Amino acid sequence: MNEAYGISLITHAATLTAIFLIKTLPVVIVAIYAVSYSIKKGYLEKFAFSLQPALRKFGVSEFAVISFATCFISPTASYSMLSQVWREKKIDDREVIAVSFLNSFPSVFSHLYAFFIPFVIPVLGFAGLVYTGIRFAVAIIKSLIGFFLSRRWNHSAPSYQELKPVSVSQNVLRIAAIMGITYFIVSLLSLLGVFDFMSEALKFLPFKAEAITIAIVEFFNVRSAVVTAAGFMDSGLEWKWVVTGLILGNVISFSTRSVKHSLPMHLSLFGQFGVKIVLLNSIVTLILDIAFVVLLLII
Repeated sequence: MNEAYGISLITHAATLTAIFLIKTLPVVIVAIYAVSYSIKKGYLEKFAFSLQPALRKFGVSEFAVISFATCFISPTASYSMLSQVWREKKIDDREVIAVSFLNSFPSVFSHLYAFFIPFVIPVLGFAGLVYTGIRFAVAIIKSLIGFFLSRRWNHSAPSYQELKPVSVSQNVLRIAAIMGITYFIVSLLSLLGVFDFMSEALKFLPFKAEAITIAIVEFFNVRSAVVTAAGFMDSGLEWKWVVTGLILGNVISFSTRSVKHSLPMHLSLFGQFGVKIVLLNSIVTLILDIAFVVLLLII
């Protein structure tokens, strides 16, 4: 690799990182300010207190319920709050893992009106409905896993606990630095072709060529994969192969997608423990995706 090519790759990776930060950091900053303001004004504590009957009924911690409810509005705000109470040792590692699974459904739900309803379903029709249903089924299963783990691992009494305001400036600087560095490294590795073997490794599997193509396109861009799938459907491809291709694309790209999008945020909020959270969630998602692919193949 010559020097000019190396500089070009670095510049491209830096540009992708800058775009990512420009799109992501404003949301992170607003979420952190919102969490800090809510804690300072006592809104979260009042919310927790109002949930006491439900907490006693379902046996999960107040922090799990608050995080779950907040995640419908902003996953970033939800995990920011969760990381704070974790750092203050009000919940342990196992409870954080349980809540991360519990938050799967509201995290996917937040994409319903931004991606699935306005784009996937209109473009793919019935296949889009099935694909959306499977994505939500995976999320619901993971949330149920989180619910049972939270009940089992919850050792805190459902009571009012005072939270300390978040240090906004320190959190923003730390998050920006870690997200930027992580995204840059992953982008550079992707541009160098380190992740390409994932799509190549699946070419021997018993799937139609169109489904493999959809999956490979999704490795790079999910919206492009949906449009590609629509083109294949117009040419006569069955809906189940379209859905299989989209899920297979999620399987192919699960590690890079988790590393590029989930890991920077979790690293910035939870440090090295964030790697474990992302890895466990990714593995369970991968297993469930593979199970649905197998189910589609035997239909």
